[in-house]
Amino acid sequence: MKHLWSEIKDKAVLIGGIAFIISFILLIIPCIPFILIYAHFSDKAFEKEYKLYLERMNGTCFFCYNSRRSSIDFAKNIIVPALRPNIQVVFVDGKDVESGNGSKYISKMLYSIQERKGFPYLLKIKDGQVLNMSVNNQFYSILIGRKPITPLLERINTFYDSATLVSTT
Repeated sequence: MKHLWSEIKDKAVLIGGIAFIISFILLIIPCIPFILIYAHFSDKAFEKEYKLYLERMNGTCFFCYNSRRSSIDFAKNIIVPALRPNIQVVFVDGKDVESGNGSKYISKMLYSIQERKGFPYLLKIKDGQVLNMSVNNQFYSILIGRKPITPLLERINTFYDSATLVSTT
């Protein structure tokens, strides 16, 4: 008798759980179109804001470096002070982009890079387009080889001055 009562209780819990799941699904399904509509208009609004940001920031140059332990001090203390004052410095810590205003737009710029070759990245906004170049190889060869930074700085300045390349080695 005790065993039968235990089985009945287990079945009731199972049926109650199934009923809960079914009622939850029936409640969520009608909300899906509203969620999709919100996501669509939210993306459209962001894209419109992003386009306006690119127009407003035309000609702006960004030097983006990340939190890699082996290079953070070199980038922060050696390269950044040697950059021209008009270059905006962007520090990327994991997924967090630390920049004044516009962090979400800079994050999109970095996420949109087609050929990912590694930080640091040079970005320039020109005519509504984001031009980019990785200086990773030269940066690390200077860091490891203790070579002069002048060729790297010349390459950085050349990119910002011309900025016709979308991506290079």
